[in-house]
Amino acid sequence: MAEKFDLQIKRELLDSSFDGYKLSLDSLPTYSLQLGIGIEKVDLTDGQYSYHHAKILGQHNHLALDPWNQQTVYYIDQLWRINKAFIADMQLNQTESILQIPDSTNQKLVPERVNLCLQFVSMEMAVVTDGAGKLHLINTGNRGESSTKWTIVYSHDVLDDSKPFSLTYTVYHREGETHSVECLCSYVVETNEEQKEKYKTSFLTVLEWISISSEDNKAWSLKRHRRLYGRKPFDYAAFDQSGDCLIVAAESEVEFVYDSVKPVVVTENINVNASNTAPESCPEYTWNQNAEDVNIQFTVPEGTKKSDIYMTLTHNKVNFGIKNGKVLLEGMLHGFVDVDGSTWIMEKQMIELTLSKQSGESWQAVVIGDNRGEMTLDPAVVEEIHQRLAGLTSYEMNPDPEKTNNQPFNAQQLEECDAYPDDGFGLLRIDGNSHKITHKTNLGSHQWLFQSRLEIDQPPALCLRHDVDGLMIQPQNTVKESETPWQHTATFNAFGYVQASKQQRRFSVCAPDSSYVAICDCVRHIYIYRQPTAILSPLRNRKTGQEVGAVAKQQLVSLDAVNNIIGIQVTNDYIFVTTENKLYCITVKSAVV
Repeated sequence: MAEKFDLQIKRELLDSSFDGYKLSLDSLPTYSLQLGIGIEKVDLTDGQYSYHHAKILGQHNHLALDPWNQQTVYYIDQLWRINKAFIADMQLNQTESILQIPDSTNQKLVPERVNLCLQFVSMEMAVVTDGAGKLHLINTGNRGESSTKWTIVYSHDVLDDSKPFSLTYTVYHREGETHSVECLCSYVVETNEEQKEKYKTSFLTVLEWISISSEDNKAWSLKRHRRLYGRKPFDYAAFDQSGDCLIVAAESEVEFVYDSVKPVVVTENINVNASNTAPESCPEYTWNQNAEDVNIQFTVPEGTKKSDIYMTLTHNKVNFGIKNGKVLLEGMLHGFVDVDGSTWIMEKQMIELTLSKQSGESWQAVVIGDNRGEMTLDPAVVEEIHQRLAGLTSYEMNPDPEKTNNQPFNAQQLEECDAYPDDGFGLLRIDGNSHKITHKTNLGSHQWLFQSRLEIDQPPALCLRHDVDGLMIQPQNTVKESETPWQHTATFNAFGYVQASKQQRRFSVCAPDSSYVAICDCVRHIYIYRQPTAILSPLRNRKTGQEVGAVAKQQLVSLDAVNNIIGIQVTNDYIFVTTENKLYCITVKSAVV
């Protein structure tokens, strides 16, 4: 059974006094390079119309960054050649094409092919997929040397029936003399009648886990093939550095259905709707909250008296229970409380503990790491919701969708993408050998924002919305049973609110050192939001009179692009952006901050 963890937020990384971003007019040096032959770009066909297809396409990035040479990016042109561009001497430069991807003439004819992809897995290895079913493993040599020749050491159709797929993630690892490359491939299938009955959906997102290995780093072969199904598209999927575990963030769980080495025990039914399934066990307490208080309800054994109850409470810790009996609640509170304003009452076998919040921030749990309770809505909140919905509901389910009733749409024509994410939106860590989910965190209201790689030897970090902020959550490679597998490493103040306002957003990314976060529009605008930095002469807020010692700057870069932006990569110093025909490099480190 999966061990469940709450998302542990480090309070020292939150800034409750953040006063917003200040627009800076400081110019950022921007260089451009006209591409002689445009980047190869594949759009969805008429048969690829589902939300699953659109989600996978939207995750594709046509620009590849070399993590070991961060002044260098790569792209694949319309002749299926890999090209290299780099920043040097304050300008963008381009080398001759490095490698011709094989059999382009025939592979371009494959129906419903997808975009080509290039990913670097080590200082001397890369993986290329042609979007038409073939995977190529490449020995690049030392990419820091301009004379190095790239050589294909493995080239095969790795999926059944040469199925076209997108390359989602890759990782290289070594055990003794055995070199291994794990590849995560994704595509969409239309469900048959049996699958439709089980998963309650017309389409499935399929994750193919391909393991390629070599004993001499020269001759490579397919070692293992695993397959997973997801009834909802994923937002994030990556391996840990050992290649033993798969980490997935999605609106529903994914499950193993095939393993070429170890048989998979397939469950008869998957949890398609968390609200329709019985809980694993009864909660030991219930709780609700509003802007002022958190109310926790306990049921105690018959005969328990008020004199039997004890409570020790500080501004951030609680110890509440029955003398010589059960501890009802103990540990670090999710938020700070007003001790004097907190109390408890007892009526028969029911005890209600009221904790008075110091701030109106919403709590994700009462005690950090305590999953024994179940959150319920405050009765006043429930009544308010009912009143708001009273004029929008009917005793019949859309009795006459064609009747003119001034509604702006026909509810029966809504698709999956129009629905709010399920309550089952969660972060999963799945063991590749046991096929079991070992760690699970229900993300609930923590809306997905983006992912970005912070460390070269770690999986990409996730950015999740918390209130109005964006939290960087780093999955860990090594995880102990009793410890959470994800760590809160940085915060981008008010970024959840900022991103929600950008209706034309195409990409969101952040620097590896979390010094800035950037939003890229579909066509020409790059919005850069920097972390607060100290200023030489403290300022004073004219409205509040509060002294300001640090300022967070916002900068806007407008490109001369006329085509849609299809790729972006960032380092601590540079932002690389590309359209189909033009590559840009924005220098961010040189700006005065």
